[in-house]
Amino acid sequence: MLSLAILIIASGCKKKPLSQNLNAENKVEVRPVTLFFEGPELLLVRETRNVGLPENPAGALSIVTRELLKGSSNAGVPPIFPRDTVVRATFLLPDGTAFIDLGGNTLTQGWGTGSHEELMAVYSVVQTVTTNFPDAKRVRILVNDEPAETLAGHVNLSRALLPSAPYVAR
Repeated sequence: MLSLAILIIASGCKKKPLSQNLNAENKVEVRPVTLFFEGPELLLVRETRNVGLPENPAGALSIVTRELLKGSSNAGVPPIFPRDTVVRATFLLPDGTAFIDLGGNTLTQGWGTGSHEELMAVYSVVQTVTTNFPDAKRVRILVNDEPAETLAGHVNLSRALLPSAPYVAR
């Protein structure tokens, strides 16, 4: 009886046809974004890249973070994160806290990197997010949908982090 009622209700629902142009429907527009990578002075340097982003900041946040994980367009700049790092999810709370949930085998099993490399990786995310999204005032990094104490044993991630100008080259 219940399945018959569900079938009757479902048959009365009209589905919106799938769009042939998701970019237009999501109002995707190519815009410049600023990404941060470690430069020769061992500080973060800016790199501008044009990226197709949806109008909605919630959708754009994950795209910008994924773009950061692709690495610098300069082949001489080493990757800031392990190559197998993925963006699992991103979201921005009304209070200005952005959450970036990262995953991948290396981060899950323990990233054996030094304190400076970890610091640059963490703040590359913080600086990139807060620079490109004015509503984002602080960034909390999660690993595999769980609060992370650290990525590699050196930088405390138990709280949201504010942008830090001293880590950015002038």
